[in-house]
Amino acid sequence: METVERLQAAHARWLDALREAARLVVEASHPGAPADLAEGFRWVNRMAAIAFDWVVEKNDPMHPVIFKQQDEYRKFIVDNPDVNYHFCVLDHSQTYRLSGNRGEAPYIGFTFGTDIFHWGSGGEEATGTLAQCHIDQFEIAPDGSFEIVIGPDERSGNWIKLEPRTQHIAVRETFTRRDRQRPAVLRMDLLGDPIPPPQAAPDDYANKLELAANFMLFVVRTCIAMWSGSAGHVNRFSGADGSAHVESQEHEVDTHCSTEMVYMGGRWLIEKGTALRVRIAAPRRPFVYWGLVLVNPWSESYDYRFAQTSLNNETAQRGDDGVWELIIAAEDPGVANWLDTGGRHEGQMLLRWVLADRPPLPKCELVQLADLRA
Repeated sequence: METVERLQAAHARWLDALREAARLVVEASHPGAPADLAEGFRWVNRMAAIAFDWVVEKNDPMHPVIFKQQDEYRKFIVDNPDVNYHFCVLDHSQTYRLSGNRGEAPYIGFTFGTDIFHWGSGGEEATGTLAQCHIDQFEIAPDGSFEIVIGPDERSGNWIKLEPRTQHIAVRETFTRRDRQRPAVLRMDLLGDPIPPPQAAPDDYANKLELAANFMLFVVRTCIAMWSGSAGHVNRFSGADGSAHVESQEHEVDTHCSTEMVYMGGRWLIEKGTALRVRIAAPRRPFVYWGLVLVNPWSESYDYRFAQTSLNNETAQRGDDGVWELIIAAEDPGVANWLDTGGRHEGQMLLRWVLADRPPLPKCELVQLADLRA
């Protein structure tokens, strides 16, 4: 195929994927709120931006860049407002140096996993997390600076083994008081002989663009399926793995989760004048973090820039009995720990625990707003 025809075919595939994603949103089940539908169409374009950035722009393990992959405008499969998500593609045969400054977040976890860009491709090999650790397991200088070598061959000092088939590192920098805690500074360098700078090549660009199209559609289908699956857990949380039900694409996503975290999820459904009370009890042993976030049908957190749509073990007030009592409501209930749905009466919720030993499921109860205010 001629160069122009090859590039045109890849571009056409990308545009077709955008149209297909929009069609899936139109046909998907959702609560029917105008905001939910508008957010669905916006979400398609956000997923396109994420796929292009990750798969096309920054998918070069020989010229690695560790980047912040999510923010207030780009949210990926149930994002957590308390987390800075960082990502970097790797080549398991190479050796890298992760360096920088630890910052003040209570937890910074490193998850090494297999290729996520080929999610849904039907490969025979199992996919998922290959290694998991966190920054406080390594030596850190008094000023917070650190260096960690990542590679297949053992080194003295701070070293993480790069297992065969590793395609990336995902970093979860989890805050309890984001407004007070200084974020980390992270840098990734390839060790060894200098590599010539990259150049755009037609076949390479076309292949990556087609891969980005497939990746985007896989994520869109997965999130839509997650909403449908949550219908079996209304006003209650599912088990410790957080899975409402198991389908093939959701399982692929599940296997890439951090093994130092526990997920619990479900759907909330409240009528006018009611609220959902969620009571979270601490596990018997010490833990680092829990955080509960409200999520729309497209697996995006609600807009936390202007309303309180998530709380954690530090930002939520704790009762005298040691239990945190959170209230999910469409209007101000007049009590502490209100999670604001923005007037909506149905959505998803996800609770994360970090370094927690067998945390208990929260207890949920529908209550009257009038009783709370009284």
